[in-house]
Amino acid sequence: MNPVPGVPSGGTPSRGFRRPSRGFRRTAVAAVVATYLLVVAGGVVRVSGSGKGCGVTGQDWPLCHGGFVPPADPQTLIEFSHRMLALVSTVLVVTLAIWAWRRYRHLPRVVRASTAVVGLLIVQIVLGGVTVEWNLPGGIVLAHLANALLLLGVLIAAAVAIFAPGSSGETAAAQDDRQRRSAKQMVWAAVSTYVLVLSGGLVVANGAGYACNGWPLCGNGFQIDSSHYATINLFHRFVAGVVALFLGWSVARVMRAFKGVRPVRIAAMAVNVALLLQIVAGAVVVETRLPGYARGIHLALASLLWATAALLALLTRPGAVRLAPRPAAGTRTPSISTRREAVPS
Repeated sequence: MNPVPGVPSGGTPSRGFRRPSRGFRRTAVAAVVATYLLVVAGGVVRVSGSGKGCGVTGQDWPLCHGGFVPPADPQTLIEFSHRMLALVSTVLVVTLAIWAWRRYRHLPRVVRASTAVVGLLIVQIVLGGVTVEWNLPGGIVLAHLANALLLLGVLIAAAVAIFAPGSSGETAAAQDDRQRRSAKQMVWAAVSTYVLVLSGGLVVANGAGYACNGWPLCGNGFQIDSSHYATINLFHRFVAGVVALFLGWSVARVMRAFKGVRPVRIAAMAVNVALLLQIVAGAVVVETRLPGYARGIHLALASLLWATAALLALLTRPGAVRLAPRPAAGTRTPSISTRREAVPS
């Protein structure tokens, strides 16, 4: 059993134990959704070339063309929308952290995750300013993406901790060996998914999206191009193939080990759907010669794949969800007799 602060060994919360309120939980969910949309908007900014949509250096951050109201230009509106989503995400994240520190200090996982999110948010704001002021260098843009994905992942960890049974005063059941092994593998699968998304960001940062016109390889689909940009593109595809196989295997193991646990099953299905859609989107992006809308969908699905993989890995942590009851050792499930008893006449 995993002890919960404020909960005695019998599993009943003490009188002063404070459960997360509905408003606190809704704020956590809203912060996750807003941050996901922020990451997607950042990808749209990159693929649409709207990073300078708010003006020239010295005027373009945090203002837009030197003011608060942007002109009605497509690239400007894309960049301005990205900044507005950043503002909404910032307000929600800071609200969540202050709420956690003021009312839920007895929940250490919630407090630690909320505090870490604020730290990552500060780094993200600094990287956003540097990205604009330094004329969008590829390395800084990639670092901006890496931190944004990490921010989203830690925010999901905070939400999972808030919804965990232990945060409501329940004593969590211990995992068996099979569940622990599959959970560890799922953590590595989530890490590999993070690397996969960053490898896609590397392609965008280097302008290598057009370097390989075939699928799954270059040329007619079965050729290898040794040029610099094609190598970057093929590296991303190689990583995608390896990660897709490893992720699919890991999800299958988790589904078998956590059979009957509804949140884990839903998250696993979400990972499978996101993975399948991402593979299809990757092929469509190449076959349609990378139009803007297709690249935007590809990036949105990549962020969704990372979010769902991270969620599944977090849900398999000890105490994150209510586990399905297991029969006690040495007991057998009673069989149902099909013999019909005699009915007295």
